[in-house]
Amino acid sequence: MTKTTKFGLIGFLALFFISIVLRPPVASVGPLLHEIVGDLHLSAAQMGLLASAPVLCFGLGAFTSPALVRRFGVNHSMLIVLVVLAISASVRLFFGYPGLLIGTVAAGLSIAVANVLLPTIVRIEFPNRVPLITGAYTTLLAFSASFAAAIAVPSSAAFGGWRLALAIWLIPAILAAVFWAPKSRGQEPHVAQPAQSAADERAAVVRSPIAWAIVGFFGLQSLGFYAILGWLPTLLIAGGQSPQASGGYLGLATAVGIPAGLVLSGVIGRFKSLSWWAAGASASTLVGYLLLLLALRDSGFTVAACIFIGLGQASTFPMSLSIIGTRASTRAQTTQLSAMAQGWGYLLAALGTFLVGWLAGVTGSWSVSVGLLAALTALQVGIGFYSGRPGVIPAK
Repeated sequence: MTKTTKFGLIGFLALFFISIVLRPPVASVGPLLHEIVGDLHLSAAQMGLLASAPVLCFGLGAFTSPALVRRFGVNHSMLIVLVVLAISASVRLFFGYPGLLIGTVAAGLSIAVANVLLPTIVRIEFPNRVPLITGAYTTLLAFSASFAAAIAVPSSAAFGGWRLALAIWLIPAILAAVFWAPKSRGQEPHVAQPAQSAADERAAVVRSPIAWAIVGFFGLQSLGFYAILGWLPTLLIAGGQSPQASGGYLGLATAVGIPAGLVLSGVIGRFKSLSWWAAGASASTLVGYLLLLLALRDSGFTVAACIFIGLGQASTFPMSLSIIGTRASTRAQTTQLSAMAQGWGYLLAALGTFLVGWLAGVTGSWSVSVGLLAALTALQVGIGFYSGRPGVIPAK
């Protein structure tokens, strides 16, 4: 019996709902931020913290994943974070800004751990199909982010406010936990990794130039994605677009890359080197930012900017995860590399997301912020080329 068969229908349904729920708790906030600020009377600092907190939590939470896996095993750890995610999605609907912020932070921490666990789960269950399965679930991540962004404002209008628009995503969170529970009960007895062995694996990853290149590539592409996710609607509203249109443009930017992700998932495993792919996809994002600079003066460039940004970001994310899943020599290294890349990478993304909004507030213009994103993406082109080269981290 193959590994794919062993995973079973329930396992695939769980993986489907996990992939569906790991972006909407963040993606649905950006389009609703204008309404939330008005309803809760938030300051600029509170608004910036709300926009950047989830990504900061993605980084901090990622570092806890290896310890959680050593204590509970991969499958039990995933069940724990899914339950916490469902609870936190409920908490942020109550108690005003404190409840919204606390729930968002808890959701971000839960998603962070799940982000790290997914590459390990894929490597365990589908060792010969890592690029294909990675491409499939990252496509679902992109789809759910796009869908959440597109329906956020209409849902708020239909259901009477932003709280119920956010509450929609409780349903897939609960379903993900329900379908994953049998997988957790069926987990093989978990054998804790000896402390010295874990330390050796961690040291091997930390000393590897490949690992740090992956950190840089993952971090820069994440920075761009979450800066767009958090600020594009606000940017466009400041430029004269309506909230509905701005949410639609964010939906376009996240949706346009879905076909590219599907194609990429089918072919990425055929290439030993991803250097030119990573550099080329990063260059597409760079072109999109340059067009977005023009769109700040002429809205006619907005659609083209969203298309190039969406194509680039939808391609670099699955590439970065495929590189994580294939550059480690052992399962333990995969978890360590995933935690390191996503931990430091998301911290960089959180800092960048906050900085993008802060610069716009200080300068009174979004041009400097978009220019910063363009400069960082130019750096991403070079780092992506290096991190995509073939090679693995030596096993200890």
